[in-house]
Amino acid sequence: MKKTWYRSVNLKPMGPFTLEEMRALVHAGEVGPQALICDESQGDHWRAASEWGVFEASLFPAEQMYIPGQEFDGTVREWVVLVEQEGAPALQEGPFSISDILAKLQAGTLSPYQYAWKAGLSGWCQLKDRPEFYSSISSKQLSLAHP
Repeated sequence: MKKTWYRSVNLKPMGPFTLEEMRALVHAGEVGPQALICDESQGDHWRAASEWGVFEASLFPAEQMYIPGQEFDGTVREWVVLVEQEGAPALQEGPFSISDILAKLQAGTLSPYQYAWKAGLSGWCQLKDRPEFYSSISSKQLSLAHP
């Protein structure tokens, strides 16, 4: 299969990848639904991954286990967050509840760009991509440079 797919990492194109490789990156949570990707065989058009039509919603960890209209239990401590350490590998912290993470987002001690995971997801996803946390992420936080 041809390698025609590219992903944007810190506004720099990375690739090329085959469609299967790109699907694996999506499934692992390395490419979120709003991440910019391009299929050069379709021209030089960068779009959000979820807009391409070849990546079903259930492939994205950010969309897995989410049922629209379902209430969240904010007290269950099931989320783990990756915390970057300068000059060292990222550490996993938690488990946290949704309420814990919402409070940390509001206080600014967690960034919307940090990765989180819970049992049942195929990979890590950024907090900004999970519906549980939308309410506590401001447009100001999203406009800050990606760490």
